[in-house]
Amino acid sequence: MQISGRTALVTGANRGLGLAFVESLLARGAVKVYAGARNPASLDAVRNRLGDRLVPVRLDVTSAGDRRAVADSCGDVELLVSNAGLSPTGPVLGSDEAECRETFEVNVFGPVALVQELAPALRQHRGGVLFINSVTGLVVSRSSPVYGASKAAMRMLALALRHQLTADGVVVTTSHPGFIDTDMAGEVPYPKASPEEVVDRSLDAWEAEMTVVFPDRFAEMVERTLSERMPEVLAEPQQLMTGLVADLQAAVPSPPA
Repeated sequence: MQISGRTALVTGANRGLGLAFVESLLARGAVKVYAGARNPASLDAVRNRLGDRLVPVRLDVTSAGDRRAVADSCGDVELLVSNAGLSPTGPVLGSDEAECRETFEVNVFGPVALVQELAPALRQHRGGVLFINSVTGLVVSRSSPVYGASKAAMRMLALALRHQLTADGVVVTTSHPGFIDTDMAGEVPYPKASPEEVVDRSLDAWEAEMTVVFPDRFAEMVERTLSERMPEVLAEPQQLMTGLVADLQAAVPSPPA
């Protein structure tokens, strides 16, 4: 699958990882990138910097009206990077129902509904979908279990969508990053991958038509753990994640004060 010469849509594109995807897609030769954001005006400065190949569009993935409008106005979309996400922290018993529902709306129901809207265009162009998931969708998060639950649900649905779309030539890849150095993880005290590393390795895997990618050091540690220590993953996942984080901290020297 090629990115060069194609038209892409990135959700949650106005900052952090989403903006890094926009920049990398353009650098790899995408002819146009629709940058989805709840407030398209937040992308004005980025458009001035990157040029007319960047097209801001209003897109709240939880809004049926926004999804329909994007499908109607962006019928040339060939590639979708499903990046928009919500990451609440705190224990399950400390999360209220509204917060849980909002997390699943943003991380699960909205992205699936958007793919449903865009599926005719993706099939027509034999395009691709890249889902930005998380290692927490595979091993329970110690600090963000509701977020992890939503990512686990999205992973299962992404695999089902891959099965449905592959026959039509649509390449579906799921990326499971660990800690990323963005505003969303600003208070995370552990070593974090750069957005650029996660983006480049995710796009490389997508172009190679891989099913799944673990795009940073911590993600690779989780991948090995899944293959080598599955009984612990199933029985004591939080204890296992505590050990993996400690291993990550030991492997990555702290920056000088």
